[in-house]
Amino acid sequence: MQEKSHKWVYIVIIVVILALMVAGALLYHQEKASKEAKAKAHEFVTLLKAEGLPAPSEESAARLFGTDGGRFMAKPDAKLFQAEYSWLHGTSGTAARPVILDPDFIKAAAIFVGIYAPEKVGEFADWVNSLKTEETQ
Repeated sequence: MQEKSHKWVYIVIIVVILALMVAGALLYHQEKASKEAKAKAHEFVTLLKAEGLPAPSEESAARLFGTDGGRFMAKPDAKLFQAEYSWLHGTSGTAARPVILDPDFIKAAAIFVGIYAPEKVGEFADWVNSLKTEETQ
């Protein structure tokens, strides 16, 4: 009878150890991603401030954009993203009233793309060149 109870104790201990190992691995991965997100957020905020643009807190930027730009860089179809972006800012659509975008807005977006999706900078620049911008203050 006593051998059975030891068997269950060993099984419980092994399960707890395995669970702790899995949790440790997940936390390590999360902390590594968190450090990368904080580094990118720091770079983003620093560059915005260097350009004299308003900037979010580094903590907010890290939470919002993560390591890959979050939802802002998650669009699988670039044309769909550009159409949605233009529509949100009133620069396209049937009932839209065209808006002339402030160059500061474009600078902030270019900084963002440069940090979170450097491979898309050329495509972004081509698209931005098709927009009408002007000082809006």
